[in-house]
Amino acid sequence: MKSPTIHRLAAGALMLALALTGCGRGSGAATQAKTEEAQAKAPTVKTALVQTRDLAETLDLTGEVVATNTVVVSATVEGPIAFFPWREGDRVAAAGAKLVVIERAIYQADVHAARAALDGAKAGTRSEEIAQAREVVRKLGEATAFARTDLERVTTLVARGGLPGEALDKARVTLVDLQSQHEAARQRLAMLESGPTVTQLAVGQAAVDEAAARLKVTEAKLGECTISAPFAGIISRVHVHAGDMAGVKAPLLEMFDPASLVVRFAVPEAQASILHAGLGVSLQFDAIPGRTVSGKVTRVYPDLDRRMRTRTAEAVPTQSVQLMPGIFARLRLTLRSAPGAVVAPVEAILRSGDGEAAAFVVQDGKAQRRQVRIGLSEAGLVQVLDGLEPGQQIIVGGLGRLKDGMTVSVSPSGGSGKTPPAGTKRPGEAKP
Repeated sequence: MKSPTIHRLAAGALMLALALTGCGRGSGAATQAKTEEAQAKAPTVKTALVQTRDLAETLDLTGEVVATNTVVVSATVEGPIAFFPWREGDRVAAAGAKLVVIERAIYQADVHAARAALDGAKAGTRSEEIAQAREVVRKLGEATAFARTDLERVTTLVARGGLPGEALDKARVTLVDLQSQHEAARQRLAMLESGPTVTQLAVGQAAVDEAAARLKVTEAKLGECTISAPFAGIISRVHVHAGDMAGVKAPLLEMFDPASLVVRFAVPEAQASILHAGLGVSLQFDAIPGRTVSGKVTRVYPDLDRRMRTRTAEAVPTQSVQLMPGIFARLRLTLRSAPGAVVAPVEAILRSGDGEAAAFVVQDGKAQRRQVRIGLSEAGLVQVLDGLEPGQQIIVGGLGRLKDGMTVSVSPSGGSGKTPPAGTKRPGEAKP
């Protein structure tokens, strides 16, 4: 039988072992409790995946369809309108087509008279005039030969005393006169046959030039009575009808070239420097509901509207569409594009007062701060030029208390890793 002292020692050892065992279990429970407490204090965040996609910076604007090639046809002479077959909507087939004729009979008479004067100045020496000169030379030659024979007869008769001496003097004077006329006629015929002299040619040419100039003046006046189309187009408005009296500078009709239709719009000053010809644009027209057509900017005005602080530009559709002047247009202008860009939700980007940007990514259960450089933005997404890689898990919610290296808890509802689809409403940006 064992002694009481041995029993007491055994009981004490047992109690000590039990106490030591209880102490070990208590320490492990405390550590687990502290871990659970730390996890409970970790902020809950929502995340999305950094992805790649085509991105574009766009600007929504409004504009109007206008014709850049339009004209108001007016008269430069007054008179009754003899030809005017036009109504609104009629097509003028080609440039140079007759639009209006104003009746002015006096201008037609002036043209006829000037043309006749020019023909007379150009006529010069005629062949019948040369024939007449030859006939005169022939007749004067015959008369001279007869006067010479008559002088011989008179000389014989005076020598015989049949005629007085005065008859001989008269016969001699007659012969000399006919010889002079005959020589003059021969010289004139030679001149006609040889043509005019240099001086005569100059005088004749001056007369021709003067008559031609007078004809051009009269034809120009008559030409003002007929108004031709400056280009092929459509009649948009008429102000007169056949039989009306045309007045100087009074409008007769208006027309435009349908090939010159453009969409004219204005861009705010903030984007004015980015604007240039060749930018893409999508167009919608209230007059053509339900259809969107693509187009491009074709002209940018060189100056800024000082009152509206906008810059005017023009765009044309690159697809077939029936337009008309005056219709309202809605435009989405693509200012810049970035195909295959690294993108993140805009709410994941923190911006500081000095313009720097940052974001938090989840790595090994901890929030890691990344300095980023931002590019384009579109529909709730921003282009990340530096600092992030596709596939990283970026924090988009719960950013307010985050610090670099802090343990975080990812919300099950916010950890799907999907970026918002294009076209969603752009939320406000979070601030550090």
